[in-house]
Amino acid sequence: MTTPLPALRRWLTRHPRAADLLLVCTLIVFDVLIWADHSTDQGLLRPALIVAQVTPLIWRRTHPWVALALVSAFSLIQGMTAPPDDHTGGLFVAFAGYAVARHARPPLSAAAIPLVAATLLVPDLIRPWLGMPPSTDPGWSVTALLLLLTVCAGAWSLGFAHRRTHLYAVRLRAEQERSTRRALAAERARIARDLHDLIAHHVSVIAMQARSTAETLPGEPGLAVIGTSADTALTEMRRMVGLLTDDHDGPQPSLAHLDRLAAPARTAGCHVEITMPGHLDVPAAVQITAYRIIQEALTNVLKHAGATTVDLTLRQAPGNLTVTVTNGPPQTARPPAPPGSGLGLIGMRERTALFEGAFSADWTPEGGWRVEAVLTWQDT
Repeated sequence: MTTPLPALRRWLTRHPRAADLLLVCTLIVFDVLIWADHSTDQGLLRPALIVAQVTPLIWRRTHPWVALALVSAFSLIQGMTAPPDDHTGGLFVAFAGYAVARHARPPLSAAAIPLVAATLLVPDLIRPWLGMPPSTDPGWSVTALLLLLTVCAGAWSLGFAHRRTHLYAVRLRAEQERSTRRALAAERARIARDLHDLIAHHVSVIAMQARSTAETLPGEPGLAVIGTSADTALTEMRRMVGLLTDDHDGPQPSLAHLDRLAAPARTAGCHVEITMPGHLDVPAAVQITAYRIIQEALTNVLKHAGATTVDLTLRQAPGNLTVTVTNGPPQTARPPAPPGSGLGLIGMRERTALFEGAFSADWTPEGGWRVEAVLTWQDT
């Protein structure tokens, strides 16, 4: 069940303008309540200046410099008209400076540091010239000025750090999407190559039988056409997948070669136990898919678990084949493997989907990993 706070956060993330409007309204209400509770001035100038200062923050994402200029201007007016101890506009100016660092391009955005500092400093310097009561602070010492600049630089640095984090996250998401698309394209190309090798065999048999029959029955011109069409189809198929290169990393895909497929894992120290029926009546395309899934699963075992126990089980039922690869936790302490890209799981899931099957991969209660794929087909 979704709790209200995360749901509200996601909604505000999808509607940034509504989030900005909510922020502005909250700041206005907060500052007006403070003014009404502490100020003896009951005029409308101060509430109007509060609204004027905070409202430009609505455009802080799209026009950060404009927002900072307007907030600074109205903050100066308030600083030169309000009582010295009744001026809280510095908070809004600092927030606008943060918005410039967050949404404007560096290094020009660093100009917000002296602008914010000047906005906070100028009212105390001008008030005596206007015949207004001086600030409660007797004067701006060098230490106070450095402290002010440090605070302004801190607000800018915080916004700049958030900007870099956001841009990095955007680039990371884009790279993950590109990696996923490349993985899907590569796996589909590999599947196409496997299917090509499978279909090419059957087409070659059709062409050979058609030509043999045509020699036996020379009066049947249609047989020669069948042979020629089969040859043409085979040529076009090879031309279409000619660029889909695939390094042959092991024996040709066949469930009869599982011992050879498991040999590298056994050499690396894994105890691989294979359980399968004595006779498998499985279509060739299903065998290729099952072989590739087992191959990827064993690769993941070596990468993430190292030398451990592996149970490889094949179960056949009418119209489906279930492949299960379960490994135990690492038998010895080993440095953690780098986080996986998830592209191997994408490939296994993509292959399983071709046969309208079900795929699952998850941790086991013992701390190992279990991969299961159910491949289905129509019995003829």
